[in-house]
Amino acid sequence: MVYKKRNIRKERVFALIGIILVIILIIVGICTYKHFTSTEYKLGKIGYSEKEITTLLKAEDKVLNKALDNEYDKHLIPLTKQKYFIWKNFDKYKKEINKRLEKSNKINYKDVVTKVNVKRNYNYYTHTEKTNMDKENAILVNKYYSLPEKYKPENIVDVSNWYSYGNIQLKKDAYEAFKKMFNAAKKDDITIIINSGYRTYEIQKETYDQYKTWYDEEYADGIAARPDFSEHQTGLALDIITYNTKGKDFENTDAFKWLQNNAHKYGFILRYPKGKEDITGYSYESWHYRYLGKELATKVKNSGLTYDEYYAYYLDKE
Repeated sequence: MVYKKRNIRKERVFALIGIILVIILIIVGICTYKHFTSTEYKLGKIGYSEKEITTLLKAEDKVLNKALDNEYDKHLIPLTKQKYFIWKNFDKYKKEINKRLEKSNKINYKDVVTKVNVKRNYNYYTHTEKTNMDKENAILVNKYYSLPEKYKPENIVDVSNWYSYGNIQLKKDAYEAFKKMFNAAKKDDITIIINSGYRTYEIQKETYDQYKTWYDEEYADGIAARPDFSEHQTGLALDIITYNTKGKDFENTDAFKWLQNNAHKYGFILRYPKGKEDITGYSYESWHYRYLGKELATKVKNSGLTYDEYYAYYLDKE
């Protein structure tokens, strides 16, 4: 009897040990399965380092899925971390990076994103498209976005000589806003005068062709827009001067300083800022202002971006 009891106890111990071993094997199996099917393991197999994996696991799903569905890409993380990264431009960013790598081993990802967003990865007047006229006062017109052929805006009005030099016209919204800005500047003993406003297709063509004849096409493209690619043709752009100034002299006036602090409050922005020539496609013009409307102009001003950049990221992102 004692012998049988001992055998039963041994059998129970062995059974218990067996159960424990099975449980351990199951746990090990589950852990092994989880490890080899985990996101971390998959990323590691693709080629990402521990540091990169940590970054990717914290990234948005689009970034993580892009990493999982493709071969190792060392540019993925630094590109997607850029503030103004746009997903629809991803392949264009990569193409621009590869083009730059042929010349240098160093890549400025911020510059790549900026230039591709505004189409500066292409030559001027190539890869052009018609601007979205549904944007109304917010339409983008530059060397890549054109107006409808021989465009003539509606609601063009004559500007009083009280506010301008010569026979000048503007779209009504822009004109009404300028009058308010003019009166506000006057209260601060500042006089601002419109020197140029709406230009027809024919006038813009004549202006551009003249520069092209005097110099060459490259120079003409740097200082004047081709017809249907001109902001002046929208009726929303105007050149502002003050007494006894001409061209670049305007930058050194109190009127210019006043506009820098106040133009956005009335719906205007400095369209071609200094140091942004490679983005806007135009030489710095301290006198050239664009009407957007008070709300949008204020947002653009506060962003510190050119309108080309702002439009690409905030108005045309999707």
